[in-house]
Amino acid sequence: MKRLIFITAIMALTSCVAPRETRSIYDTNGSGQSSNVGTGSGGSVIDIDDSGSSTSNGSNANIPSAIAHCSWSLDGQTGFSNTSNSHLGPNTICQSRTNETQVYVQIKNPDSNSRICVIPTSQASGNSIYLGSAQCKYIDSSGTISLFNLSKNRDYGRYQGFRINGVMVMKEKTYDFPSPFNRELISYDAYFMCSINVDLYNDRTYCDAFKSLGQYFYKSF
Repeated sequence: MKRLIFITAIMALTSCVAPRETRSIYDTNGSGQSSNVGTGSGGSVIDIDDSGSSTSNGSNANIPSAIAHCSWSLDGQTGFSNTSNSHLGPNTICQSRTNETQVYVQIKNPDSNSRICVIPTSQASGNSIYLGSAQCKYIDSSGTISLFNLSKNRDYGRYQGFRINGVMVMKEKTYDFPSPFNRELISYDAYFMCSINVDLYNDRTYCDAFKSLGQYFYKSF
């Protein structure tokens, strides 16, 4: 019975196919192109919000007030807030203070062969539960801050009331996940399966297997 419910949950969540040779079990969105805020001369980052208002954060960069609380790299090489993650490398991931669905990402070593995917999550009873589809795009330059517009669209709005207070960030690549997966999966599909099993059955074995490869970065806000 548990297996039947789990398969039904997977079918209910499936709505489109990722634009790659491997089919995704779950919904992903993204144009495939960077939605970049902008870059200035000399490699400095210029980040301006939609209203046109900004605050200065460095001699050559304007950072919007909504994300001025985060540490950005002005030269694309130094000043990143996270430096210890082996999957993404040095990076800054920041949630807007005025819009919880807007998350900005800057990466020192972008991968031109793989999109970066951001998944909105919420902490509930000590568990990280995903709230919506993975938003994916290419990041082409370390001197660029990219905006990801997230959606709380899991299970037809059932999770709309949950606050986005964290994100799972990962490269859109396929990995061979160990038991209980015992198969190759796109990284975000493995995370979705992990989250569903914890949410529905309090079964952490899928999450343990997902975490064992270390092919992700979790950022709490």
